[in-house]
Amino acid sequence: MALNGDNTLLLRDSEDRAALVRYVEYWKNKAKRLTVEDAERFSLSNLERVWKWRLAPMSGTWSWALPGRCWPEPRTGAYWHPSPTGENCRDIAAMFAGMLLTNALRAKLSDGPCQRDRCNKWFIKRRPDQKCCSRRCGAIVKTAERVSDKREDEKKAKLKKVHAAHRKWRKSATSMDWKTWVSKNTGLDQRFLTRNFTKDGRAKRPD
Repeated sequence: MALNGDNTLLLRDSEDRAALVRYVEYWKNKAKRLTVEDAERFSLSNLERVWKWRLAPMSGTWSWALPGRCWPEPRTGAYWHPSPTGENCRDIAAMFAGMLLTNALRAKLSDGPCQRDRCNKWFIKRRPDQKCCSRRCGAIVKTAERVSDKREDEKKAKLKKVHAAHRKWRKSATSMDWKTWVSKNTGLDQRFLTRNFTKDGRAKRPD
């Protein structure tokens, strides 16, 4: 929730959330680099300063005597637990980073946001190679990939047709410019030729 901007302590557009995302991306993929500021902010010594050890009752029941003073009920015990009340407790991003590093299930955090662009949320993996947060998002991504592959294949076929037609144009005695001739003989729209054979704003022939 913190990574996705759904936690009230870290607003979606805040720099604290952006810093936490940068750190988690580095933690998941060491090929990325941290800035000097982020490296200092998320160093173990700095994360340690967020926390203090506190005693809590095992039973959850307490007897209160004086303001600020309490003790467990008879025959109950207490246990130590970390509390984000240390000298660096105001750094919420550091608090969440410390929670991640000490969580036994930290390896299940996704390697990155969901691959569906309109989702783009971090998630907990059910499988080691999971790339999308849900089956629905996975199906949408696969469909988009198939459509993209089909369009790429169609484009390659059209370009192959253009190159073949251009070779014929060069051997012909026509006074017609190559775009018009190729378009007329292949049935391809001249706008396709303009999009794919223009460089630096100038028309480029498919030699």
